[in-house]
Amino acid sequence: MKLLQELKRKVTGMGPLRRAWFTTFNLDIEFLETFVLPAAIGAEPPRNRIEFEQLQQELTEKGTDVRVFCDPRFIDTNRIKRTCVPIHAIRPDRVSQRFSERSLFHPKVIYLEDANGRRVVGAGSANLTLSGWGRNLEAFVFREVESLANYREIRRFFDGLWDAADIEDDEGKLRERRKFAKSKEKWRFVHSLQNQSFAAQLFDGSVDSDIVVWSPYLPRDLAGFIGKLQTSTATGNLRVHLVPDRIQNKFLRTQWSEELGQMIERGHVAFYDCPVERDHRTDLCHAKIWKIGKALAVGSWNFTAPGSNSHCDDKGKWSRDNNIEAGIIIEDANDWRLMHGKALALSQADCASDELLADEALNPPDLPPFDLHVTFDWHAQVYMFSGAWLGKGARDGYSLCLPGVQAPVPLKWKRSGDPVQPSGIRVNDSALLKDRVFRVNHDGEEVHRGIISETNLQSRRAQTFNSLNDLLEALVLGDDPGSLTDLPLRGPDDSDSFPDDTPAHPELGSELLHRDISEHSAISYFRLFKAMHDYRQRYFAVDKLEQLEKQVFVVPGCLLELVERTCETIQTSERAVFNWFLANEVANVCALAQRLRRKLVRGAGDREPNYVPVAKSRWESIKIMVPHAPDGVSSEYVTLVRTQAAYE
Repeated sequence: MKLLQELKRKVTGMGPLRRAWFTTFNLDIEFLETFVLPAAIGAEPPRNRIEFEQLQQELTEKGTDVRVFCDPRFIDTNRIKRTCVPIHAIRPDRVSQRFSERSLFHPKVIYLEDANGRRVVGAGSANLTLSGWGRNLEAFVFREVESLANYREIRRFFDGLWDAADIEDDEGKLRERRKFAKSKEKWRFVHSLQNQSFAAQLFDGSVDSDIVVWSPYLPRDLAGFIGKLQTSTATGNLRVHLVPDRIQNKFLRTQWSEELGQMIERGHVAFYDCPVERDHRTDLCHAKIWKIGKALAVGSWNFTAPGSNSHCDDKGKWSRDNNIEAGIIIEDANDWRLMHGKALALSQADCASDELLADEALNPPDLPPFDLHVTFDWHAQVYMFSGAWLGKGARDGYSLCLPGVQAPVPLKWKRSGDPVQPSGIRVNDSALLKDRVFRVNHDGEEVHRGIISETNLQSRRAQTFNSLNDLLEALVLGDDPGSLTDLPLRGPDDSDSFPDDTPAHPELGSELLHRDISEHSAISYFRLFKAMHDYRQRYFAVDKLEQLEKQVFVVPGCLLELVERTCETIQTSERAVFNWFLANEVANVCALAQRLRRKLVRGAGDREPNYVPVAKSRWESIKIMVPHAPDGVSSEYVTLVRTQAAYE
């Protein structure tokens, strides 16, 4: 994968990354997380679930802003998403009124920015898929951003996507700058949000009549499109030299017509082989390259009307059905003849049939009458909705299925078109560790799926101990539970397994062995009291609310986990006396944490800027029901123990 290696080289040559932003038409989430994401931060590809979690923790600790913008119709939501990297579904009709619901979000751009202010932009034809980065013949270029003009266009492009995705963090946007190292560069970042179209910028000032275009896709009426391109660019004698990808290495993705035959005879259009020797394993020549005069364009522009932003309405004006595209136009003095291989003598027999064109046609699914983005806030433990109602029909009958929420949540819309925020729902956040897809139903039928974004990742509790025994053992040994990185993940078991972490099937008779192990590994009273003493000492050292709430709700072995594991043990163990002591010890820690909260919550001036305390309602989960004293134990003994151990 040459593009992956080139990305690694770019990252290696930069300082610690602050931003790594990607745009793509279609998205393979597993490919992104397994290969591209590690390359963007200089890590090795994860091999199992724990390594994916460690990759996510590294991202969170470094503060690297990695995010992806893609077309909502071409996200494979059946793929398992194992990290919290934001995937923003971009509807072109939300980016600008210049686009419609038939427009495609089609750019393939990479933007890298390090902590030292160095910036690199890449653009080309490769989607974030295994085919795009490993199986197709693609064209992609990187350039260092050193001029104000290019930075402003990159900023303008991503600002449009940021707003369309309803990202509330305006601080994360690219900042306005007034000067750069250079005033001018020999390349330009070009995109569909500019007032001037791609074709106008490419042909600007050119006196040449020969243009070479690499494009896998062609308009059905190729002659008609070339004629309109000649008119719109005021290049009446335009000669088009096409390097197409051919179906089955034979058929052009266009329809034969008499006008096309006449253009071929007059030399206004010609076809050529690719000048690059293709590997026999290559699926498709997907590269999109345009060359006229001293201008060389590498980007996402197909030789079609919407793809080249040349589509016009009946009045000759910009059509709202144009796609969102992007790329780089480079000053290049090389001869255009170097851009193609040997000439091909093609005729009607080499054009695809109607049936073949229908099979090859891209048929995007219909978009729903709304744009919806769902975000889960790990700190506040709530789902948040954003988006807009875009349709004209009835707005009722919609509901959402959300991970960790038992019942469907009604999806309602305000008169303004904004979604009504959900309220009063309880979330089992462990479900978010494995399922990050929301599903929209209308009258009981699924009509849309999307990827959930996640915020306040520093409050995300991802790892856990296997049992209360393991947690207490770590405390007895003097380990800091929050610093252990090889703990298993929380969340429900499912089919997301890897060869090296799939549990073996127990053999017959293992029940007796398990019972024997359980009896010999039961928690002793000494280990219980020693562990709980050390656990309490950790809280005496806490002097800030954010530190306390991290110890209570977030880190492995947190108080919330201790309460959960204790409740499980009490329900399954028959050691009545031990359970009574266990419950009282844990209740003691809960009371200590609650007292600390009441003390620290008043010290607003000592908190980190913008820190919002955990809702008081969530603190209510930090409690445990102490069972009655076991039968046969005298009340005097119970009273003595309560007094000596300071049990409440």
